[in-house]
Amino acid sequence: MTDMPEKPVVEIPVVSVSKITVSGDPKEGALVKFETEADADVELILPPAALAQLEALLARAAKEQAKHQPRQ
Repeated sequence: MTDMPEKPVVEIPVVSVSKITVSGDPKEGALVKFETEADADVELILPPAALAQLEALLARAAKEQAKHQPRQ
């Protein structure tokens, strides 16, 4: 595998997640809409593999964050 040059990153401050649509068809993924303070909102179209990666990353992040929250 050859080293690929790092791609530029676009940072967009998100105000809220306004919509998540997950397809009932396992061959399709999901659409996630983010509201921004800019002139345009952002819609991400995630194929199934990317959706699974996102779910796993969010689960790990939630688990890590829970370690730093006071126990109730």
